[in-house]
Amino acid sequence: MVENLGPGRHGDGSGLYLVVDPTGARRWIVRVTVKGQKNRKGAPLRTDFGLGGADVVTLN
Repeated sequence: MVENLGPGRHGDGSGLYLVVDPTGARRWIVRVTVKGQKNRKGAPLRTDFGLGGADVVTLN
């Protein structure tokens, strides 16, 4: 299933994303909200953490 996704950021709806580069490289990231922090516009501060390449880190 994820092997067939094209370039872009593909989310699961809960903050987990598979990022596919135009070169075909794939990596997992998770987007989190930093409790109590706000960005310049006053919205909750969100940041991304890399979890590793999709060839090393599987969904299992």
